Amino acid sequence: MRKILILCTLCVMVLTGTSYGASRQEMKKLGVFLSNFTEAGYFNFDIRAENSNDDNDGLAHLGMPENVTELARFGIVHNLINNYKTRIKKCRDRNCESGPLTIEKKYVSESVRKYFGLDLDAMDLDYIADDVTAEFSYDGRLFHFDAESFREPGNEAVYYAEVEDVDSTGRYTAVSGYVYDTKKTTKERGTFSAMVIPSMWQGKSSWLIIRMTTDWDDEEEED
Repeated sequence: MRKILILCTLCVMVLTGTSYGASRQEMKKLGVFLSNFTEAGYFNFDIRAENSNDDNDGLAHLGMPENVTELARFGIVHNLINNYKTRIKKCRDRNCESGPLTIEKKYVSESVRKYFGLDLDAMDLDYIADDVTAEFSYDGRLFHFDAESFREPGNEAVYYAEVEDVDSTGRYTAVSGYVYDTKKTTKERGTFSAMVIPSMWQGKSSWLIIRMTTDWDDEEEED
């Protein structure tokens, strides 16, 4: 009888597309969640806030104070892609040195909190002014930027994640799958692994990202 039950369970998993108990709908939602990072160009990172002996792992540790620029950049690019009409405004300064567009800090902070669970308002944003890699500036209320400055020259690709496996153990959920180019959806460009934890956002179930790594196919390797 036990063998029959196990076989029946396996058959249901195959027919419904589940992976480690995750429904097809949940896998699709996880793919949408993780695509918020890949479409913004974030492929290898975690939210570690302290130095460790493992600093050569190739990850951007977004919880560390000196990486606040990367967190703010995510919030800006995420809203640029998803909330352009409602949150992105034209710069009203007479001389907009950092670009013609602006976004209020509260929206950038909201996106950082929603996806990373980190408090941008508690971080020292003075790091941004001293960061030569920053494509934007901050005046105490608004971030100023040029949308074109976030584009990599010669690379117009936008990537999204498709989840294949989900394994929930305790509080953490391990997710893995493929990264696709939205312009060439039939071709896999690489594989990803991520760790998330369930959360609630504005009364709806969601996740917070803990870590994500991506292995690119040789011919499509990203920096």
